[in-house]
Amino acid sequence: MVLLNGGDEVTLQFATDRLPPVAAGQVRDFFLYAVGWDKDSDFHVELGWQVGPLPWHGMDDQLYGHQPRPTFPNDAWMAKYNTRWVAPQTLRRKPL
Repeated sequence: MVLLNGGDEVTLQFATDRLPPVAAGQVRDFFLYAVGWDKDSDFHVELGWQVGPLPWHGMDDQLYGHQPRPTFPNDAWMAKYNTRWVAPQTLRRKPL
């Protein structure tokens, strides 16, 4: 699980010593399968200036922010890892 803010970057590292050797003349590729939601701070996005409420599989997208998030057995990660505070952004027009 990764929570990212604008400008954040993720580097993944994992051990490959258990993978079989690559045959001569071949190249090994990796595929990253990601499931997630993208929420920006555009004024068209409901609660776009906040991290929460976090979405969940099975939620009604049309009720986001108005539907209470159910408690899940693995929610303990939030208290441990979702600790960074991000200041709200004020969107305004700059004079021409």
